[in-house]
Amino acid sequence: MVDTYASKLYGICLRYLGDEFEANDVLQECFIKIFKNISLYEHTGSFEGWISRIAVNTSLMALRKRKNRMRFLEPLKEIENGFIDSIVESDLNEMEILSMLKKLPDHYRVIFNLAIIEGYSHSEIAEKLDIPESTSRTKLTRARKKMQEIYIKEMKTNPIDLKKEIKRTT
Repeated sequence: MVDTYASKLYGICLRYLGDEFEANDVLQECFIKIFKNISLYEHTGSFEGWISRIAVNTSLMALRKRKNRMRFLEPLKEIENGFIDSIVESDLNEMEILSMLKKLPDHYRVIFNLAIIEGYSHSEIAEKLDIPESTSRTKLTRARKKMQEIYIKEMKTNPIDLKKEIKRTT
């Protein structure tokens, strides 16, 4: 089972944590939780979905331990109007997107992952992170804007440098 699901769960952990070493540690915690709680799996929905949720929750718990680095409740500022709401152009591959995600601050990366990749609603994110729904919306908007800035800065002007970074981190 470990061989079958390790890479998928590692990818989830890495998306949330942005650090390869920490993602490996959290991956081990995930498998410990999966094996300890396998009897609780109710065979409703997919097994892969169940273990993915464990990986997401374990990653979020690891992030909570970084209290001094995670600041979800920073003062809300006026959202700038007029910027394009799309995340990035669709010609990016998975490794390029992962490289960009690693460059987001923790609080943006977590909400981006929960909303865009995992498909959670803002009310679910607010409940999971114990933040106001409006903070979730604001952080997602800012995360999208930051992804656009990273894309414009690194993909448009230096695509070769970003590709080198991708190869170095894989």
